[in-house]
Amino acid sequence: MSLSHLVAEAAALAGGNLCAAGHDWKAEGSRSCYCTSTTGDGMPVFRCARCGEYDYGEPGGPGDEHCTRCNAVHSQ
Repeated sequence: MSLSHLVAEAAALAGGNLCAAGHDWKAEGSRSCYCTSTTGDGMPVFRCARCGEYDYGEPGGPGDEHCTRCNAVHSQ
């Protein structure tokens, strides 16, 4: 366990926000991609390893970054 994880855990125990400094996103499965691609690509679903929050492609999150790259590749 890294120092940042220990600090986040301590903050949570003290009533603070576990992921105040950012989430620890890990890919966990996939879903249909809503981009302009017609290749049937899947989009990863991310989950924070610390707090359990999911990212399904919300703006600014890792899923949104993936879709932006996917659109760039398929629009060429």
